[in-house]
Amino acid sequence: LCPTRFESGHVRSVASQLGAECLVIGVGCGCEALLRRIAEDRRGPRTVLLVGIAGALRDHATVGRAFLADRVVDEQGAVHLPSVVSGLERLPLTCSRDVVVGEAAREATAARTGAAMVDMESGPFARVAQAFGWRWGVLRGISDDAARELPHEVMRWLRLDGGTNWGNLAVDLVTKPRLWSPVAAMVRHANAAMRSVHTALPALLRGTPRTPAR
Repeated sequence: LCPTRFESGHVRSVASQLGAECLVIGVGCGCEALLRRIAEDRRGPRTVLLVGIAGALRDHATVGRAFLADRVVDEQGAVHLPSVVSGLERLPLTCSRDVVVGEAAREATAARTGAAMVDMESGPFARVAQAFGWRWGVLRGISDDAARELPHEVMRWLRLDGGTNWGNLAVDLVTKPRLWSPVAAMVRHANAAMRSVHTALPALLRGTPRTPAR
């Protein structure tokens, strides 16, 4: 499962080659309703991975590297322990309802949750996975470092269904030239993060039993 089409575009082919189904679930905590519909439609034991990019909360969560979550602290503070394990390097992950922008906010999030990386979907995913008895895990590539100031406009450029709002992005780039450099860096780092995810995914999939897609 991938939050965005950008992320699924990086892993769909390798997932298909290994017999895994790849679905886009959308951005943010609102994906929980779709996740429950997916679970209802595909009842029975299965292995499900949430795959994509995350932000760093600690310096050792290095941009361009992929990590498996060893625990998920959801947006309500509950802790969930993934059942998929492997030899991949692991870090604690937390889920936020909003983009965590700026070094001070990231330090506060890390101190509150004990996490080293942050996303916006792992909380709902973990709850659904446990409710439906999935064997589950979260693989995230780091796309921005703990000290990087993300543009406050970033959520305007994403659609909740996982697509890109090209209109909003174009308007912001034309009216706010200061955004050209951070947007270019975001794209470069996100692609590096997803290349690491693409590299790590085959070994992870080969080590997990899967239920054939219906």
